[in-house]
Formats: sequence, C-alpha cells, structure tokens
Amino acid sequence: MTEPDILLEHAATVLRSAPERGWDAISHRVLAAVRATPGPRPGRPIVASPPDGTTGEGVTFVSDHVLRGALAATLRTRFRCHPTVIEFDIDGHTLLALTIEITGRYGTELRPLADTVRATAVDALTTMLGGEGVRACDAIDVTITDVTTDDHWRAG
Repeated sequence: MTEPDILLEHAATVLRSAPERGWDAISHRVLAAVRATPGPRPGRPIVASPPDGTTGEGVTFVSDHVLRGALAATLRTRFRCHPTVIEFDIDGHTLLALTIEITGRYGTELRPLADTVRATAVDALTTMLGGEGVRACDAIDVTITDVTTDDHWRAG
C-alpha cells in the first residue's frame, strides 16, 4: 500500500475544518438520505456466444447492467424517445426475452417508432450477445407507455 499523498491529506484537513455554510443545519438529512439509499445492485450475467470463427475454451458473459445501459443509450441517441423500462427475462444465464417501455415524443408515429426500437434492440442483442442474443430476438416486447411534449432529448 502506498503512503497517502501529503497534498491530499492537507486538502482534506482544510476542507474538514471549514465546512460549507449551512451544512450543520442539513447534514443529518443528507446523511440519512445517503444511508437510506439501497446499496449497489448486483448484475446478472448473461451468456454471450463467441464471435464467428472464434474457438477456445471458456464462456463470455455480459452483465445485464451493461446491456441495459448500452441499449438505453442507443435508443436515446437514435430516436425521439426515452426508454423508461428495460427488463430482461433471464433463465440461469440465458436471455429469454426483453421488455422495453418507452416514452415517445408527441407527434411521432408511435407504431413505426415501436417497430424501429424493436429492430434496434435486435441489432444490439445480436452485436453484444451473438447467437445467444439472436435466440431472444423473437421475444422482444416494445410498449409506448407515455407521450410527452418535452423535447429534452433529440434524435442523434
């Protein structure tokens, strides 16, 4: 273990001795909120097929958190929608199905939006999970749960 940086120790000491104005009045609420926050949620591993032509031993897994985050980011940047729910139906380590709920932009044709979101999910699963993702592609449900006039997102 390395020794702590003297400069960092000094900075921490200075910051502790000069708390933010008003901190004493709110510190108990802030600390209670932090303590009430649920801890890190463990990810569920989903098995991925090796790329075509790859041989070797071992199994590759992709965390459901990684898959969910990548899919949500892709949907937000490509379409005028916001994914509110992305749920995986996993049996052991095998992805069986995917449920996506999205909020669409008012004025958007919702049926074509749902169809293109589904096609994008198929591409993402195929890219990230290989053949294992392809098996789940027949069980992708996309539901438009809300429509908003907010324009805080934009198609990329």
